[in-house]
Amino acid sequence: MLWDSSNDQRRYHPHPTGLAILRAAAIVLALCSLTWAQQKAVIKTDRSRVKSGEILYVSGTGFTPDRAVTAHLMRPDKTEYNPLRLRANAAGEVVHKIDTVMLDIGTFELWVEDEASKTTSNRIQFTVESDLRKL
Repeated sequence: MLWDSSNDQRRYHPHPTGLAILRAAAIVLALCSLTWAQQKAVIKTDRSRVKSGEILYVSGTGFTPDRAVTAHLMRPDKTEYNPLRLRANAAGEVVHKIDTVMLDIGTFELWVEDEASKTTSNRIQFTVESDLRKL
């Protein structure tokens, strides 16, 4: 016990107890949870233009660790391919390789949904160009 005798007033100041430490730990945990929850899922590609037949790499961060995500790819005609289910790693990251050999020529749009948090990443675009060379 500590006593404060300033101004001739006696005030009781208890030492930190297990309950106070537990409260502080709960506050820290809550703040960490808020920080994690506020992390925005972000995806990007290694380039925005690719020749037909080349490989395009997509990576993302900010997803729920070790949980399923769903990747969406929209064609240049605004129809969507069947969604592709992927799994985020222990750090909340995803990596995917797109082989463009069977894709149409044009601009595609890609985004990823985090199934656990029900959040959606940013939407990115990439363009598949003809691999025909000018004569």
